[in-house]
Amino acid sequence: MAESQPVPTPFIDWYGIWPSHRKEEPDGRIWSQAPPRGIKLSIEQARKSDQFLAKERPWEQKANLRIIMLLQEEGRLRLWYNLHRLDAIGEGWACYAESEDGYNWKRPDLGLVDYEGSTKNNILAAGTSNCLHSLFVDPVAPPEERYKAVYPGGQYYRDGVLDPDMDRKKAKELLIAMDVGGLSPEERRQKLSVRQALKAAVSPDGIQWTDLDEPILDVGQTNLDTHNLCTYDPYTGKYVAYLRGHIERRRLVRRAEGTDFRQLQEPHACLLPDPQDPIDDDFYNPCYCPYPGRQLYLMFPSVYHRIESTVDIQLAVSRDSYNWQRPERRPIVDLAYAGGEYGSVYASPNLVTFDREWWLPFNCTTRRHDFLDRGATKPEQGELRWAIWQEDRLVGLEAEEDGFFILVQRQCAGQQLRLNYRTAADGWIKLELVEQPHTPPQPVESYEGFGLETAETLSGDELSRVVCWNGSSDLSELKGKDVSVRIHMHKAKIFSIAF
Repeated sequence: MAESQPVPTPFIDWYGIWPSHRKEEPDGRIWSQAPPRGIKLSIEQARKSDQFLAKERPWEQKANLRIIMLLQEEGRLRLWYNLHRLDAIGEGWACYAESEDGYNWKRPDLGLVDYEGSTKNNILAAGTSNCLHSLFVDPVAPPEERYKAVYPGGQYYRDGVLDPDMDRKKAKELLIAMDVGGLSPEERRQKLSVRQALKAAVSPDGIQWTDLDEPILDVGQTNLDTHNLCTYDPYTGKYVAYLRGHIERRRLVRRAEGTDFRQLQEPHACLLPDPQDPIDDDFYNPCYCPYPGRQLYLMFPSVYHRIESTVDIQLAVSRDSYNWQRPERRPIVDLAYAGGEYGSVYASPNLVTFDREWWLPFNCTTRRHDFLDRGATKPEQGELRWAIWQEDRLVGLEAEEDGFFILVQRQCAGQQLRLNYRTAADGWIKLELVEQPHTPPQPVESYEGFGLETAETLSGDELSRVVCWNGSSDLSELKGKDVSVRIHMHKAKIFSIAF
Protein backbone atom coordinates (compact mmCIF):
# COMPACT_ATOMS: atom_id res chain seq x y z
CA MET A 1 0.00 0.00 0.00
CA ALA A 2 1.38 3.42 -0.97
CA GLU A 3 2.20 5.80 1.84
CA SER A 4 -0.07 8.79 2.24
CA GLN A 5 1.36 12.16 1.32
CA PRO A 6 2.48 14.43 4.19
CA VAL A 7 -0.11 16.98 5.27
CA PRO A 8 0.81 20.50 4.04
CA THR A 9 2.00 22.99 6.64
CA PRO A 10 0.41 26.41 6.04
CA PHE A 11 2.24 29.68 6.63
CA ILE A 12 -0.02 31.48 9.10
CA ASP A 13 2.60 33.13 11.34
CA TRP A 14 6.39 33.58 11.69
CA TYR A 15 6.89 30.28 13.51
CA GLY A 16 8.72 27.67 11.48
CA ILE A 17 10.90 30.28 9.78
CA TRP A 18 14.53 30.31 10.90
CA PRO A 19 15.16 33.77 12.41
CA SER A 20 18.99 33.58 12.07
CA HIS A 21 21.93 33.74 14.50
CA ARG A 22 24.72 36.31 14.73
CA LYS A 23 28.30 35.25 15.42
CA GLU A 24 31.64 36.91 16.10
CA GLU A 25 34.64 34.96 14.84
CA PRO A 26 38.04 34.90 16.68
CA ASP A 27 39.44 37.30 14.07
CA GLY A 28 36.72 39.85 14.90
CA ARG A 29 34.62 39.20 11.81
CA ILE A 30 30.85 39.34 12.55
CA TRP A 31 28.32 37.55 10.38
CA SER A 32 24.67 36.39 10.48
CA GLN A 33 23.50 32.89 9.66
CA ALA A 34 21.08 32.97 6.69
CA PRO A 35 18.92 35.91 7.87
CA PRO A 36 15.47 36.06 6.26
CA ARG A 37 14.92 39.08 4.05
CA GLY A 38 12.35 40.60 1.73
CA ILE A 39 9.35 38.61 2.97
CA LYS A 40 6.18 39.47 4.88
CA LEU A 41 3.03 37.73 6.08
CA SER A 42 0.18 38.61 3.74
CA ILE A 43 -3.49 37.62 4.07
CA GLU A 44 -5.61 36.66 1.08
CA GLN A 45 -8.76 38.71 0.77
CA ALA A 46 -11.80 36.52 0.19
CA ARG A 47 -13.74 36.30 -3.03
CA LYS A 48 -17.42 36.99 -2.36
CA SER A 49 -20.13 34.77 -3.83
CA ASP A 50 -23.63 35.60 -4.92
CA GLN A 51 -26.35 35.51 -2.27
CA PHE A 52 -26.90 31.90 -1.19
CA LEU A 53 -30.05 31.87 0.96
CA ALA A 54 -32.94 34.17 0.08
CA LYS A 55 -36.02 34.70 2.24
CA GLU A 56 -38.63 32.49 0.62
CA ARG A 57 -41.16 31.41 3.26
CA PRO A 58 -43.81 33.61 4.91
CA TRP A 59 -42.19 33.36 8.35
CA GLU A 60 -38.91 34.61 6.87
CA GLN A 61 -40.40 37.88 5.68
CA LYS A 62 -40.17 41.03 7.80
CA ALA A 63 -37.33 39.47 9.78
CA ASN A 64 -33.59 39.77 10.12
CA LEU A 65 -31.81 36.51 9.34
CA ARG A 66 -28.70 35.48 11.29
CA ILE A 67 -26.76 32.22 11.07
CA ILE A 68 -26.63 30.06 14.19
CA MET A 69 -24.23 27.45 12.82
CA LEU A 70 -23.22 25.72 9.61
CA LEU A 71 -21.98 22.12 9.70
CA GLN A 72 -20.74 19.88 6.90
CA GLU A 73 -21.87 16.34 7.65
CA GLU A 74 -22.16 13.22 5.50
CA GLY A 75 -21.84 15.07 2.22
CA ARG A 76 -24.38 17.78 3.00
CA LEU A 77 -24.48 21.20 4.56
CA ARG A 78 -26.70 21.65 7.60
CA LEU A 79 -27.70 25.22 8.42
CA TRP A 80 -29.35 26.49 11.57
CA TYR A 81 -30.48 30.13 11.44
CA ASN A 82 -32.42 32.64 13.52
CA LEU A 83 -35.13 35.00 12.34
CA HIS A 84 -35.74 38.13 14.42
CA ARG A 85 -39.02 39.86 13.59
CA LEU A 86 -39.01 43.65 13.37
CA ASP A 87 -42.78 44.05 13.40
CA ALA A 88 -43.03 42.26 16.76
CA ILE A 89 -39.98 42.98 18.90
CA GLY A 90 -38.96 40.00 21.01
CA GLU A 91 -40.46 37.43 18.66
CA GLY A 92 -38.81 35.19 16.13
CA TRP A 93 -37.85 31.64 15.22
CA ALA A 94 -34.94 29.28 14.95
CA CYS A 95 -35.03 27.41 11.63
CA TYR A 96 -33.22 24.62 9.81
CA ALA A 97 -32.21 23.95 6.18
CA GLU A 98 -30.01 21.56 4.19
CA SER A 99 -28.03 21.79 0.95
CA GLU A 100 -25.67 19.69 -1.16
CA ASP A 101 -24.07 22.57 -3.07
CA GLY A 102 -24.38 25.62 -0.78
CA TYR A 103 -26.87 27.42 -3.02
CA ASN A 104 -29.97 25.25 -3.34
CA TRP A 105 -31.53 24.80 0.09
CA LYS A 106 -34.24 22.43 1.27
CA ARG A 107 -36.39 23.49 4.20
CA PRO A 108 -37.78 20.22 5.64
CA ASP A 109 -41.19 20.13 7.28
CA LEU A 110 -40.28 19.43 10.91
CA GLY A 111 -43.76 19.47 12.47
CA LEU A 112 -42.47 21.08 15.66
CA VAL A 113 -43.84 24.63 15.85
CA ASP A 114 -47.20 26.07 14.86
CA TYR A 115 -47.13 28.97 12.40
CA GLU A 116 -50.51 30.43 11.53
CA GLY A 117 -52.30 27.17 12.25
CA SER A 118 -49.83 24.74 10.64
CA THR A 119 -46.69 22.88 11.72
CA LYS A 120 -45.71 22.25 8.09
CA ASN A 121 -42.57 24.35 8.28
CA ASN A 122 -38.84 24.22 9.09
CA ILE A 123 -39.14 26.07 12.41
CA LEU A 124 -37.26 24.42 15.29
CA ALA A 125 -38.24 26.77 18.10
CA ALA A 126 -40.19 29.98 18.61
CA GLY A 127 -39.14 33.08 20.52
CA THR A 128 -35.88 34.98 20.27
CA SER A 129 -34.84 33.59 23.68
CA ASN A 130 -34.83 29.99 22.39
CA CYS A 131 -31.88 27.72 23.11
CA LEU A 132 -30.35 27.89 19.65
CA HIS A 133 -27.80 30.68 19.46
CA SER A 134 -24.80 28.46 18.66
CA LEU A 135 -24.28 24.70 18.48
CA PHE A 136 -21.63 22.05 17.85
CA VAL A 137 -21.15 18.30 17.50
CA ASP A 138 -19.65 16.51 20.50
CA PRO A 139 -17.82 13.40 19.22
CA VAL A 140 -17.32 11.91 22.71
CA ALA A 141 -20.87 12.40 24.04
CA PRO A 142 -23.48 9.67 24.37
CA PRO A 143 -25.86 9.53 21.38
CA GLU A 144 -28.63 11.45 23.13
CA GLU A 145 -26.28 14.42 23.66
CA ARG A 146 -24.27 14.33 20.42
CA TYR A 147 -25.34 17.89 19.57
CA LYS A 148 -24.91 20.68 22.10
CA ALA A 149 -26.08 24.28 22.02
CA VAL A 150 -25.36 27.38 24.10
CA TYR A 151 -27.31 30.61 24.52
CA PRO A 152 -27.18 33.66 26.80
CA GLY A 153 -29.63 34.18 29.62
CA GLY A 154 -30.02 36.55 32.55
CA GLN A 155 -30.37 35.44 36.17
CA TYR A 156 -32.23 37.92 38.37
CA TYR A 157 -31.40 38.51 42.03
CA ARG A 158 -33.65 40.29 44.52
CA ASP A 159 -31.92 41.50 47.67
CA GLY A 160 -28.98 39.27 46.71
CA VAL A 161 -31.08 36.10 46.36
CA LEU A 162 -31.73 34.36 43.05
CA ASP A 163 -35.36 34.75 41.93
CA PRO A 164 -36.03 31.98 39.36
CA ASP A 165 -39.51 33.38 38.58
CA MET A 166 -38.26 36.80 37.56
CA ASP A 167 -38.09 37.54 33.83
CA ARG A 168 -37.35 40.60 31.72
CA LYS A 169 -40.94 41.86 31.71
CA LYS A 170 -41.35 41.52 35.48
CA ALA A 171 -37.94 43.10 36.05
CA LYS A 172 -38.90 46.12 33.95
CA GLU A 173 -42.14 46.56 35.90
CA LEU A 174 -40.24 46.35 39.20
CA LEU A 175 -37.67 48.90 38.05
CA ILE A 176 -40.42 51.33 37.08
CA ALA A 177 -42.04 50.87 40.48
CA MET A 178 -38.75 51.51 42.28
CA ASP A 179 -38.14 54.59 40.15
CA VAL A 180 -41.57 55.93 41.02
CA GLY A 181 -40.80 55.16 44.65
CA GLY A 182 -37.79 57.45 44.53
CA LEU A 183 -35.07 54.85 45.15
CA SER A 184 -31.53 55.83 44.20
CA PRO A 185 -29.64 53.90 41.49
CA GLU A 186 -27.55 52.17 44.17
CA GLU A 187 -30.67 51.18 46.11
CA ARG A 188 -32.24 49.83 42.92
CA ARG A 189 -29.13 47.72 42.20
CA GLN A 190 -29.30 46.27 45.71
CA LYS A 191 -32.98 45.47 45.33
CA LEU A 192 -32.70 44.02 41.84
CA SER A 193 -29.59 42.92 39.94
CA VAL A 194 -28.98 40.68 36.96
CA ARG A 195 -26.06 38.35 36.28
CA GLN A 196 -25.44 37.04 32.81
CA ALA A 197 -25.06 33.31 32.27
CA LEU A 198 -24.31 30.88 29.47
CA LYS A 199 -27.10 28.33 29.29
CA ALA A 200 -27.14 25.11 27.29
CA ALA A 201 -29.21 22.43 25.59
CA VAL A 202 -28.53 18.94 24.19
CA SER A 203 -29.92 16.96 21.28
CA PRO A 204 -29.46 13.57 19.58
CA ASP A 205 -29.92 14.96 16.06
CA GLY A 206 -29.75 18.78 16.12
CA ILE A 207 -33.53 18.96 15.73
CA GLN A 208 -35.10 17.86 19.02
CA TRP A 209 -33.59 19.87 21.91
CA THR A 210 -33.69 19.59 25.69
CA ASP A 211 -32.64 22.51 27.89
CA LEU A 212 -30.27 21.83 30.78
CA ASP A 213 -31.58 22.91 34.17
CA GLU A 214 -28.52 24.88 35.28
CA PRO A 215 -26.30 27.38 33.44
CA ILE A 216 -22.89 26.06 32.43
CA LEU A 217 -21.13 29.39 33.16
CA ASP A 218 -21.83 32.54 35.18
CA VAL A 219 -20.13 35.54 33.52
CA GLY A 220 -21.25 38.24 35.96
CA GLN A 221 -22.21 41.67 34.67
CA THR A 222 -20.75 41.38 31.15
CA ASN A 223 -23.46 41.16 28.50
CA LEU A 224 -23.40 38.26 26.05
CA ASP A 225 -24.96 40.27 23.23
CA THR A 226 -23.08 38.74 20.33
CA HIS A 227 -22.63 35.35 18.64
CA ASN A 228 -21.17 33.44 21.60
CA LEU A 229 -19.74 30.06 20.60
CA CYS A 230 -18.83 26.75 22.19
CA THR A 231 -16.97 23.78 20.73
CA TYR A 232 -15.19 20.55 21.62
CA ASP A 233 -11.43 20.51 20.98
CA PRO A 234 -10.44 16.92 20.06
CA TYR A 235 -6.74 17.71 20.54
CA THR A 236 -7.10 18.71 24.22
CA GLY A 237 -10.30 16.86 25.15
CA LYS A 238 -11.84 20.10 26.48
CA TYR A 239 -14.96 22.11 25.86
CA VAL A 240 -14.09 25.69 24.90
CA ALA A 241 -16.36 28.73 24.75
CA TYR A 242 -15.56 32.03 23.02
CA LEU A 243 -17.63 34.86 24.49
CA ARG A 244 -18.21 38.60 24.42
CA GLY A 245 -16.12 40.51 26.95
CA HIS A 246 -15.24 44.08 27.92
CA ILE A 247 -12.36 46.01 29.42
CA GLU A 248 -12.96 49.70 30.12
CA ARG A 249 -15.93 49.70 27.71
CA ARG A 250 -13.95 48.14 24.87
CA ARG A 251 -15.30 44.95 23.31
CA LEU A 252 -13.09 41.86 23.14
CA VAL A 253 -13.20 38.05 23.02
CA ARG A 254 -12.97 35.88 26.14
CA ARG A 255 -12.19 32.20 26.36
CA ALA A 256 -13.55 29.67 28.89
CA GLU A 257 -12.84 25.94 29.04
CA GLY A 258 -13.61 22.81 31.00
CA THR A 259 -13.46 19.05 30.82
CA ASP A 260 -17.15 18.95 31.80
CA PHE A 261 -19.55 20.69 29.40
CA ARG A 262 -21.90 21.41 32.28
CA GLN A 263 -19.30 23.34 34.26
CA LEU A 264 -16.98 25.67 32.38
CA GLN A 265 -14.31 27.64 34.22
CA GLU A 266 -13.99 31.41 34.55
CA PRO A 267 -13.37 33.11 31.19
CA HIS A 268 -10.26 35.15 30.37
CA ALA A 269 -9.53 37.60 27.56
CA CYS A 270 -7.81 35.94 24.59
CA LEU A 271 -8.26 38.36 21.67
CA LEU A 272 -8.49 42.12 22.15
CA PRO A 273 -7.49 45.32 20.38
CA ASP A 274 -3.93 46.38 21.13
CA PRO A 275 -1.81 49.50 20.59
CA GLN A 276 -1.09 48.48 16.99
CA ASP A 277 -4.81 48.83 16.18
CA PRO A 278 -6.57 52.11 15.46
CA ILE A 279 -7.70 53.67 18.74
CA ASP A 280 -11.39 53.37 17.85
CA ASP A 281 -11.46 49.62 17.01
CA ASP A 282 -13.46 47.01 18.98
CA PHE A 283 -13.97 43.27 18.40
CA TYR A 284 -17.44 41.86 17.91
CA ASN A 285 -18.30 38.19 17.34
CA PRO A 286 -15.33 35.79 17.44
CA CYS A 287 -16.39 33.40 14.63
CA TYR A 288 -14.08 30.63 15.85
CA CYS A 289 -13.37 27.84 13.34
CA PRO A 290 -10.97 24.91 13.52
CA TYR A 291 -8.37 24.90 10.76
CA PRO A 292 -9.40 22.10 8.35
CA GLY A 293 -7.35 18.97 8.99
CA ARG A 294 -4.71 20.56 11.28
CA GLN A 295 -4.20 21.25 14.96
CA LEU A 296 -4.50 24.97 14.31
CA TYR A 297 -7.20 27.43 15.25
CA LEU A 298 -8.85 30.31 13.41
CA MET A 299 -11.08 33.26 14.22
CA PHE A 300 -12.76 35.61 11.80
CA PRO A 301 -13.71 38.41 14.23
CA SER A 302 -15.83 41.30 13.04
CA VAL A 303 -13.97 44.52 13.80
CA TYR A 304 -16.11 47.54 14.71
CA HIS A 305 -14.56 50.83 13.61
CA ARG A 306 -16.38 53.25 15.87
CA ILE A 307 -15.62 56.54 14.11
CA GLU A 308 -16.62 55.27 10.67
CA SER A 309 -19.36 53.06 12.19
CA THR A 310 -18.38 50.20 9.86
CA VAL A 311 -17.77 46.52 10.65
CA ASP A 312 -15.45 44.34 8.57
CA ILE A 313 -13.85 40.91 9.11
CA GLN A 314 -10.22 40.23 10.00
CA LEU A 315 -8.29 36.99 10.61
CA ALA A 316 -6.77 35.76 13.88
CA VAL A 317 -4.74 32.55 14.21
CA SER A 318 -3.55 30.39 17.09
CA ARG A 319 -1.51 27.26 17.66
CA ASP A 320 -2.97 26.44 21.08
CA SER A 321 -6.35 28.31 21.17
CA TYR A 322 -5.13 30.39 24.15
CA ASN A 323 -2.78 32.84 22.46
CA TRP A 324 -4.07 34.60 19.37
CA GLN A 325 -2.41 36.87 16.83
CA ARG A 326 -3.35 38.51 13.56
CA PRO A 327 -1.05 38.14 10.54
CA GLU A 328 -2.18 41.56 9.28
CA ARG A 329 -4.36 44.37 10.60
CA ARG A 330 -6.58 44.67 7.56
CA PRO A 331 -9.80 42.98 6.43
CA ILE A 332 -9.73 39.46 5.05
CA VAL A 333 -13.40 40.05 4.12
CA ASP A 334 -13.77 43.71 3.22
CA LEU A 335 -16.85 45.84 2.57
CA ALA A 336 -16.62 46.11 -1.22
CA TYR A 337 -19.13 44.45 -3.54
CA ALA A 338 -20.32 44.92 -7.12
CA GLY A 339 -23.01 47.41 -6.14
CA GLY A 340 -20.85 49.58 -3.92
CA GLU A 341 -19.84 49.10 -0.30
CA TYR A 342 -21.44 47.36 2.66
CA GLY A 343 -21.68 49.04 6.04
CA SER A 344 -21.35 45.88 8.18
CA VAL A 345 -20.30 42.27 7.61
CA TYR A 346 -20.35 39.43 10.17
CA ALA A 347 -18.91 35.94 9.66
CA SER A 348 -20.36 32.75 11.14
CA PRO A 349 -18.82 29.27 11.62
CA ASN A 350 -17.80 27.08 9.93
CA LEU A 351 -15.32 26.77 7.08
CA VAL A 352 -16.59 24.11 4.68
CA THR A 353 -14.68 22.51 1.78
CA PHE A 354 -15.74 22.25 -1.87
CA ASP A 355 -13.42 21.24 -4.74
CA ARG A 356 -10.23 22.53 -3.10
CA GLU A 357 -11.94 25.71 -1.96
CA TRP A 358 -12.88 26.85 1.53
CA TRP A 359 -16.21 28.61 2.05
CA LEU A 360 -17.20 30.68 5.08
CA PRO A 361 -20.72 32.14 5.40
CA PHE A 362 -21.13 35.79 6.26
CA ASN A 363 -24.00 38.23 6.67
CA CYS A 364 -23.71 41.63 4.99
CA THR A 365 -25.81 44.78 5.04
CA THR A 366 -25.42 48.25 3.59
CA ARG A 367 -26.44 49.76 6.95
CA ARG A 368 -23.61 50.99 9.11
CA HIS A 369 -23.44 49.72 12.67
CA ASP A 370 -24.81 52.78 14.49
CA PHE A 371 -27.42 53.81 11.92
CA LEU A 372 -30.33 51.66 13.08
CA ASP A 373 -33.86 53.00 12.83
CA ARG A 374 -35.28 51.74 16.10
CA GLY A 375 -38.83 52.24 14.89
CA ALA A 376 -38.41 50.32 11.65
CA THR A 377 -41.00 47.70 10.79
CA LYS A 378 -39.24 46.35 7.72
CA PRO A 379 -36.23 44.02 7.71
CA GLU A 380 -32.80 45.44 7.12
CA GLN A 381 -31.53 44.63 3.65
CA GLY A 382 -29.10 41.93 4.71
CA GLU A 383 -27.73 39.17 2.53
CA LEU A 384 -26.00 35.85 3.15
CA ARG A 385 -22.94 35.26 0.98
CA TRP A 386 -19.90 32.99 0.95
CA ALA A 387 -16.36 34.23 1.56
CA ILE A 388 -14.24 31.91 -0.60
CA TRP A 389 -10.53 31.04 -0.57
CA GLN A 390 -8.55 28.40 -2.37
CA GLU A 391 -7.34 25.56 -0.13
CA ASP A 392 -4.77 26.63 2.50
CA ARG A 393 -4.72 30.17 1.11
CA LEU A 394 -5.75 32.30 4.05
CA VAL A 395 -2.23 33.64 4.63
CA GLY A 396 1.05 33.40 2.76
CA LEU A 397 4.68 34.48 2.83
CA GLU A 398 5.08 37.14 0.16
CA ALA A 399 8.10 38.70 -1.54
CA GLU A 400 7.18 41.84 -3.45
CA GLU A 401 10.69 41.81 -4.98
CA ASP A 402 13.53 39.45 -3.95
CA GLY A 403 12.94 37.30 -0.85
CA PHE A 404 14.89 34.64 1.01
CA PHE A 405 14.35 32.47 4.12
CA ILE A 406 15.04 29.05 5.63
CA LEU A 407 12.49 26.80 7.30
CA VAL A 408 13.41 25.13 10.57
CA GLN A 409 14.12 21.43 10.30
CA ARG A 410 11.52 18.70 10.18
CA GLN A 411 11.79 14.98 9.56
CA CYS A 412 11.55 14.27 5.85
CA ALA A 413 8.87 11.75 4.87
CA GLY A 414 11.02 10.63 1.93
CA GLN A 415 8.37 11.06 -0.76
CA GLN A 416 7.91 14.35 -2.64
CA LEU A 417 7.99 18.02 -1.76
CA ARG A 418 4.76 19.81 -2.68
CA LEU A 419 4.31 23.57 -2.75
CA ASN A 420 1.20 25.78 -2.80
CA TYR A 421 2.24 29.08 -4.40
CA ARG A 422 1.54 31.91 -6.82
CA THR A 423 3.96 34.15 -8.70
CA ALA A 424 3.70 37.29 -10.79
CA ALA A 425 4.22 36.91 -14.55
CA ASP A 426 7.90 37.75 -14.06
CA GLY A 427 8.17 36.07 -10.65
CA TRP A 428 9.84 32.80 -9.68
CA ILE A 429 10.68 30.44 -6.80
CA LYS A 430 13.65 28.08 -6.29
CA LEU A 431 14.06 25.64 -3.39
CA GLU A 432 17.08 23.93 -1.82
CA LEU A 433 17.05 21.09 0.70
CA VAL A 434 19.65 21.89 3.34
CA GLU A 435 21.01 20.73 6.65
CA GLN A 436 19.33 22.18 9.69
CA PRO A 437 20.74 25.49 10.98
CA HIS A 438 23.17 24.91 13.86
CA THR A 439 23.86 26.62 17.17
CA PRO A 440 26.45 28.09 17.41
CA PRO A 441 26.13 29.34 13.81
CA GLN A 442 27.95 27.75 10.91
CA PRO A 443 27.23 27.93 7.16
CA VAL A 444 24.08 26.07 6.12
CA GLU A 445 25.00 23.54 3.42
CA SER A 446 22.62 21.95 0.93
CA TYR A 447 22.27 18.18 0.60
CA GLU A 448 24.09 16.80 -2.42
CA GLY A 449 21.82 16.83 -5.45
CA PHE A 450 19.30 19.20 -3.87
CA GLY A 451 21.12 22.52 -4.14
CA LEU A 452 20.29 25.71 -5.98
CA GLU A 453 22.19 24.71 -9.11
CA THR A 454 19.97 21.64 -9.66
CA ALA A 455 16.64 23.18 -8.54
CA GLU A 456 13.92 23.80 -11.09
CA THR A 457 12.47 27.30 -11.39
CA LEU A 458 8.81 27.50 -10.38
CA SER A 459 6.35 30.05 -11.69
CA GLY A 460 2.61 30.41 -12.19
CA ASP A 461 -0.19 29.45 -9.82
CA GLU A 462 -0.22 25.95 -8.28
CA LEU A 463 -2.10 24.47 -5.31
CA SER A 464 0.11 21.37 -4.98
CA ARG A 465 3.12 21.47 -7.29
CA VAL A 466 5.64 18.61 -7.02
CA VAL A 467 9.14 20.12 -6.86
CA CYS A 468 12.06 18.55 -8.74
CA TRP A 469 15.87 18.68 -8.68
CA ASN A 470 17.62 17.54 -11.84
CA GLY A 471 14.21 16.46 -13.11
CA SER A 472 13.56 14.11 -10.17
CA SER A 473 11.14 14.53 -7.24
CA ASP A 474 12.37 11.44 -5.34
CA LEU A 475 13.32 12.26 -1.71
CA SER A 476 13.69 8.66 -0.52
CA GLU A 477 17.41 9.07 0.29
CA LEU A 478 16.48 11.80 2.83
CA LYS A 479 13.73 9.79 4.54
CA GLY A 480 13.90 10.13 8.33
CA LYS A 481 16.52 12.88 8.24
CA ASP A 482 16.05 16.33 9.75
CA VAL A 483 15.81 18.53 6.67
CA SER A 484 15.38 22.27 6.25
CA VAL A 485 14.27 24.10 3.11
CA ARG A 486 16.02 27.21 1.81
CA ILE A 487 13.68 29.25 -0.36
CA HIS A 488 14.63 31.94 -2.89
CA MET A 489 11.75 33.88 -4.41
CA HIS A 490 10.98 36.92 -6.54
CA LYS A 491 7.54 38.54 -6.82
CA ALA A 492 5.94 35.43 -5.36
CA LYS A 493 3.74 34.20 -2.52
CA ILE A 494 3.99 30.81 -0.82
CA PHE A 495 1.01 29.46 1.15
CA SER A 496 1.95 25.94 2.31
CA ILE A 497 4.59 23.24 2.00
CA ALA A 498 4.64 19.45 2.49
CA PHE A 499 7.63 17.10 2.40
